[in-house]
Amino acid sequence: MTKYKKLSKGRSVTIPKDIAAHLNLNAGDAVDLTAAGNGDLIIRRHLEPCRFCGGTENIKRFGDISICPLCATKMYQEVCG
Repeated sequence: MTKYKKLSKGRSVTIPKDIAAHLNLNAGDAVDLTAAGNGDLIIRRHLEPCRFCGGTENIKRFGDISICPLCATKMYQEVCG
């Protein structure tokens, strides 16, 4: 799905409603912007990494900490023996 959009004077762009719906993106969702070496702009849903290992699979939030199941298990074993 491709759409043509111009940048605003503030250099922002709005994701069209149909594309946002297709990707299940909602107002307030975080995205990562990456400038590719070939001049492309890549927009991806932001995935909060595990604070300990940097992984992005099955991340859970505990307070303000993001943690993956493996690191949570290691932490549990360390704390609870």
